Amino acid sequence: MRYILFLLSLTLLLSAKESGCKRSGADTAGQDKAATEARSSNYLLKKLNGRDLSKVKHLNAQAKIFVEGNGQSISANANLIWIKDSVMWLNVKKFGIEVARVLITPDSIITLNRLEKTCTLQSLAALQRQYNLPAGFGLLQQTLLASAWVSEGMKLEADLAEGQHRLRGNDGQLGADYRLQEGNFLLTQESFVQQKDARLVSLDFENYKKVPEAQWFPYLRRIEASSPENGTMRLEIEFSDVEINVPKNYRFEIPPHYERGQ
Repeated sequence: MRYILFLLSLTLLLSAKESGCKRSGADTAGQDKAATEARSSNYLLKKLNGRDLSKVKHLNAQAKIFVEGNGQSISANANLIWIKDSVMWLNVKKFGIEVARVLITPDSIITLNRLEKTCTLQSLAALQRQYNLPAGFGLLQQTLLASAWVSEGMKLEADLAEGQHRLRGNDGQLGADYRLQEGNFLLTQESFVQQKDARLVSLDFENYKKVPEAQWFPYLRRIEASSPENGTMRLEIEFSDVEINVPKNYRFEIPPHYERGQ
């Protein structure tokens, strides 16, 4: 159960692919037009970094999530509160009962397991090493907003792959692959791989819809992460009731009788 609750805490931060349905409407970005003409790497990089999210300071949302890994799986509902450069808070519920509460800061992840009455602390640095994440809290923020993380030393080349525009390259240590859809050049996938340690993180973004201040926001997501220690984990999420720049209070208190561990 502790492993699954940890994955649930990770789900809302690094989420991503479609869970079976597609939405339609005038405010939904279409993703069915195939790219047939290759663009330059400079052009695609400019598009990749073109979304202005500087005005987004707070985000609140509800979500349905599914996690599987280490021979376990669970589905649940969750509430998320994010404050830029400061906090990600979420509570996870099953059948209307809170099973976990999670607090993520630039330094750590603290998980309260309501079922087992335990509190677990893990550093973001340890999470980076475990799942080959190229950055910490900053990457989580950018992923939450579907903004690509690109290393300063990354040398990228452009081509076409599977009907989408592709940027790929490496910075000498980490390989990266970015996919952009034709027309609006929204990010549909980013992957990071460290071949020497056989670690991979792949994030997909789908069903973009217009949200005030955040421009286009992906409501359907999936993450897949592989490491020698933990094998492969898969996470799916569907956001709803997304609010931008509506500050909300959150509570995170560790009951004194909870068993503490790492």
